[in-house]
Amino acid sequence: MLLALPAPVAPAAAPQACDGVTVAVALPGELLVRCSSGTTAREALGNTGLDIETGRGTGGYDEPDYVCRIDGYPRADDCAGHEDGDPYWKVWRVGIDPVAWRASQTAGGPAAVPVCPGGLVGFSFGGQMPVDPTAVVTTPGWLPPNCR
Repeated sequence: MLLALPAPVAPAAAPQACDGVTVAVALPGELLVRCSSGTTAREALGNTGLDIETGRGTGGYDEPDYVCRIDGYPRADDCAGHEDGDPYWKVWRVGIDPVAWRASQTAGGPAAVPVCPGGLVGFSFGGQMPVDPTAVVTTPGWLPPNCR
């Protein structure tokens, strides 16, 4: 199955005064940024108000009810489970030294990735996050909190 990867996008600032978790979702040519709540990346994504479709079978992290589509993307995926080598929604945490995106690579997918107020989590389909995390959270001197 061939799916188009998201095109580079311009940075988008997080909503002003986000007291919760900032969620960044890379869609083709667009970066959606929402202030949300939750204790896991999956909860935070689900609380953004974006249209989230779950798949049948298991996803790229071997998790049931995996994130298949966000706001209708990708349209070509039948959401019937992940085959090795197929692109999938990757979850990105932010690490320090330097402040940069780090692939979560956590068994259980987004439901196993802890988040907390002041944090940032990213989702991209089949590729890297298209903007630096410091372009999303524009608070001067921002560092990711330790969400354990």
